[in-house]
Amino acid sequence: MTTRLFSDFSPSGKDAWEQQAEKELKGRLKTLSDWTIGADLHLDPYLTHSKIEPERMAAMQACQKKIPGWQNVPVVKFSEPRKANVAMRHALEYGADAIMLDLANVNIAHCEFPKLLHGIRLSDTAVYFQTDENAVDVFKEISKNAGYYLKGGIASDPIAKWMRTGKFFEDNLRAIVALLDETRNMREFRAYMVDGRLFHNNGANPVQELAMVLSEVVNYIDLLTDKGVSPLIALNRALFSFSIGPEFLSEIAKLRAFRFLLSKISDAYQLPRALCTPFIQAQTSSFYNADAAPYTNMIRASSEAMSAVMGGCNVLTVTPYDHPFQEPADFSERIARNVSSILVHESALAYVADPAAGSYMLEKMSLEMADKAWELFLEMEDKGGFVKCFESGFIQNQLNVSLAQKVKDLGEGKVMIGVNKFIEDADPIYLKDNNDNSNPHLLMDQNLPKCFRASALTAIKP
Repeated sequence: MTTRLFSDFSPSGKDAWEQQAEKELKGRLKTLSDWTIGADLHLDPYLTHSKIEPERMAAMQACQKKIPGWQNVPVVKFSEPRKANVAMRHALEYGADAIMLDLANVNIAHCEFPKLLHGIRLSDTAVYFQTDENAVDVFKEISKNAGYYLKGGIASDPIAKWMRTGKFFEDNLRAIVALLDETRNMREFRAYMVDGRLFHNNGANPVQELAMVLSEVVNYIDLLTDKGVSPLIALNRALFSFSIGPEFLSEIAKLRAFRFLLSKISDAYQLPRALCTPFIQAQTSSFYNADAAPYTNMIRASSEAMSAVMGGCNVLTVTPYDHPFQEPADFSERIARNVSSILVHESALAYVADPAAGSYMLEKMSLEMADKAWELFLEMEDKGGFVKCFESGFIQNQLNVSLAQKVKDLGEGKVMIGVNKFIEDADPIYLKDNNDNSNPHLLMDQNLPKCFRASALTAIKP
């Protein structure tokens, strides 16, 4: 039966598909736009097997996550110890697997960790402490009476903090080295973060995000190995964080391309690929949220979350739809957690390690994106590496050009639901501007569309 079925159908090439599409679209085939990813990366709107290189596709697939599933990790913002404890325990009871605890601008002396972590065993439940405080000091507090093996980590990126504030990172780097030594037997504890969200929230396209994160990773590995840390530990004990935007296919390809590129870095340090296990957090984007029609953010976050898990994230953080303009309500937090639960239990995506494997479009897009990002990464290396590129303004110039293109696209009619199309007839809800413009190290363009309001920065300069 199988032989007869396939013998009745001859293979179809791209020309045959184009002829059929031309017929179905009644002469409007040319209205299909290509996929534009960055300034010089364009892909046809459809691909066939003839455009795929089997060896390269196999190389891309070999670098992807091997174990299916991900952690559902909502953000809980610290206000006071007992309130934050209740919020964390509630989230864990109703769908969350772990917690990202936001301790931004919080002095750890005010955290009262026994109250904050009451009823939460860090040996069983991962908590990622998002803070700019000294990593060793935070660890000493959370490890008191917590057992010998902790999960979670310190979600702190000292280099990103330097870019935001101008405060140099040497002291925090020494703290990371000390923390890596303290936690050397805790394989599920992340000692630092490489925060790619900073670039996304400053207008980067996916190619720029990949190149800049890769350059920062190399910078960290070099700095840490200079202080006696093995490159394998430096790579495996980082938390790589990305924002996921609304371009569904390109965001899937972005995470797959990152794992592929990271394998090239591990090869350069002569690390066994089988032992390199990058741990990726994906967070739905705040950059593209609508304020005039905030409920559309639910739909946008659902699409972004699906991109994240199909791209192979280890940790998924879905931000509540109302978080840009108010403290999230119980309803919005529950909906955000449930997005991940639906993807796990109703889509079966948690049963497949690499759901995108074999898609001609996604395989081609992943490879092309990785190639362009590698070119930009090498250009940054030729200019002296990540820190030199920031000090010279190269990174900022790249981001400003990309951001200007996004603003131009939006102004020329690129559809964003609830932003420039299908806007509700209601008074807009304006976002709070939490950016600190007092530091000359930073620059924020006040003329940006309201949807382009970042949680960190909107543009940066040296």
